[in-house]
Amino acid sequence: MSPLSRLIQPCFRGGGVGGCKYNSARHLVGISLCFYLIFNYALPSSGRYMSTGEAKAMNFVCRLEDPDLDNCMHNFKPHPKQRAGSAKSEDSIYWYENAQSSLRRKVGSETKIEKLAKNVIFFLGDGMSVPTITAARILKGQLEGKTFGEEAELNFERFPNVALSKTFCMDSQVADSACSATAYLSGTLGNIATVGVTSKVSFRDCRSQMNKTNQASSVLAWAQARGMSTGIITTTRVTHASPAGAYASIADRDWENDRMIRDAGENPDRCDDIAEQLVLGEVGKRINVILGGGRRELMPITVRDVESNQPGRRSDGKNLIQTWLKTKKNPKSAKYVWNKQQLFNVNVSETDYLLGLFSYDHMDYVTDADANADPSLPEMTKVAIDILSRNPNGFFLFIEGGRVDHAHHSNKAQKALVETISMDAAVLTAVENTSEQDTLILVTADHSHVMTISGYPQRGNPILGFAGISDVDDLPYTTLSYANGPGYKHPVESGDRYDLTDDHLDHPDYTQMTGLPLLSETHGGDDVPIYSRGPFSHLLTGGHMRGAHCPPTYAEQSSSASSSSVAGSYVPPSAPIISGSPIKTRRKARI
Repeated sequence: MSPLSRLIQPCFRGGGVGGCKYNSARHLVGISLCFYLIFNYALPSSGRYMSTGEAKAMNFVCRLEDPDLDNCMHNFKPHPKQRAGSAKSEDSIYWYENAQSSLRRKVGSETKIEKLAKNVIFFLGDGMSVPTITAARILKGQLEGKTFGEEAELNFERFPNVALSKTFCMDSQVADSACSATAYLSGTLGNIATVGVTSKVSFRDCRSQMNKTNQASSVLAWAQARGMSTGIITTTRVTHASPAGAYASIADRDWENDRMIRDAGENPDRCDDIAEQLVLGEVGKRINVILGGGRRELMPITVRDVESNQPGRRSDGKNLIQTWLKTKKNPKSAKYVWNKQQLFNVNVSETDYLLGLFSYDHMDYVTDADANADPSLPEMTKVAIDILSRNPNGFFLFIEGGRVDHAHHSNKAQKALVETISMDAAVLTAVENTSEQDTLILVTADHSHVMTISGYPQRGNPILGFAGISDVDDLPYTTLSYANGPGYKHPVESGDRYDLTDDHLDHPDYTQMTGLPLLSETHGGDDVPIYSRGPFSHLLTGGHMRGAHCPPTYAEQSSSASSSSVAGSYVPPSAPIISGSPIKTRRKARI
């Protein structure tokens, strides 16, 4: 049957697409409108998808019988020959063998590692939702030149154990990166926009912040109490919300320097800012490796930045970079670096403390970065492991791919996916430089975002491309879109939807279409996955409340201590390490 006949036939027969049936006057109206749709909206296109005209005609026929669309929701059938190429690459035998191979690997690695974890590496993809992981996987495969892209695999997806974590905060259904950091690094829930404090501390409550009983103790503090080395790496400012959860207790995540506290009407002499806690705080001053961006938060306004020539942000006159160097007992074993070459020149066998600040503000996106000037996340990971692994007591290392979140907030999907792929490369670096037998590696997110993967694009379709044509307004729509954000495309003067046809979808700064205009895209409240391998990682399966996810290494002091932690009381940094019994876990949240 010709394409034209296939379209026209439903207009006449009693049983059309979906078994639609017509009678008398209604049938005559249907015939007239059906022909109108066919000849005014074109015949079948030569592309991979059903033309808009076909879709409209078929949908109209269906709607005559079922105005509520119950039988028309999946009216997306492709032309029989248009997707035949997708099916030629793998036959049913391939998929059977693929499943059996996966099962054999799973059975072969099913031996549980039930012994003390010497090292823990915690990877956080900030805002790395499930759709982000899926889209990054596809993009990775397409960038690598795979046949389609969907068959690719991220390195952490090979980990043997997967769990899901809830992400709400004490006072918020959808979390930010501040209260979530408290949850996954300290095991207790705090209020939104606060970091490292219990729920007894409300937003900008300086007095409560400085009350020791309201300060949550982080897993870094527990590690340091056991003589382990510690480190934090991030692509954001080192004083940003997520890394701050490792060492700071603050009532406002934006209090990264003293001036921000003063601008909020509080006294910075009474309320320590995040940068000061990093350099002079009990936990911060003992962190062995600190790598990331944000020189401005540690510099006084009287000092100009070495690269941007912009002034520092501190109004108290303190140069915390110099203070950090002066506070180290052995100056020869403490190094400060601000570019890639200096980092690579560090003698890791003689360095006990390393501070690397590679940008004035956040580090550049991977798509914008100068690879010769600034180190990548995998490169920073390698240097940190080389330094920290010298400690016979082991180490705890927090690594954040922080700009995944920032790209999503701007609706720049390509940048978010590339940042995810970069963090995944850092995961591979960690795997290659540690042993699964003594190192627990966790990969998770603090919250999700509102990006979705939609439409019915053919397999292998560019993940950053168009998914199809709307059967309502004849205009294209993209596979990736957001529920809200600055990428909203305002209707044209006629009131019609903005036409994406000529947009440069492959540009790194392209902002995806959204349903609701906002200055900044919001987080999502979805659960997020936890991927793990190493000692006691088998405990991290199923569903979890957000909390400190290091069961093989750090135990709560007792069941009563665990209960008080949930209630919001201070847990001192002397929790013993155990090698046998599982640890109760609670979980995380957002930015």
